[in-house]
Amino acid sequence: MTNEMTYNRTTINGTKWEIVADNYGAALYINNFDKPGYHFSGYYFKSVVEANAHLDAIDEKIRNPRPISIRCEIPADYYGVAGRYYGD
Repeated sequence: MTNEMTYNRTTINGTKWEIVADNYGAALYINNFDKPGYHFSGYYFKSVVEANAHLDAIDEKIRNPRPISIRCEIPADYYGVAGRYYGD
């Protein structure tokens, strides 16, 4: 028999999480908006510290999102003729 401890936490975007820890590790449960109650999120950690670090990383990604940059290379014969570009 294991002793379970439950910790509640909310990330910056308003998502509610529940960390359920026992002698073997800590599991993350998420409160989905479409289904009532907490459901297993698919994340399992060795300790509560690692679970909190994972949620801290989620908060950090929300605070500082990476800039979106897409590299786009237009071929020389994009319009069917080499060297012809829009407006030529």
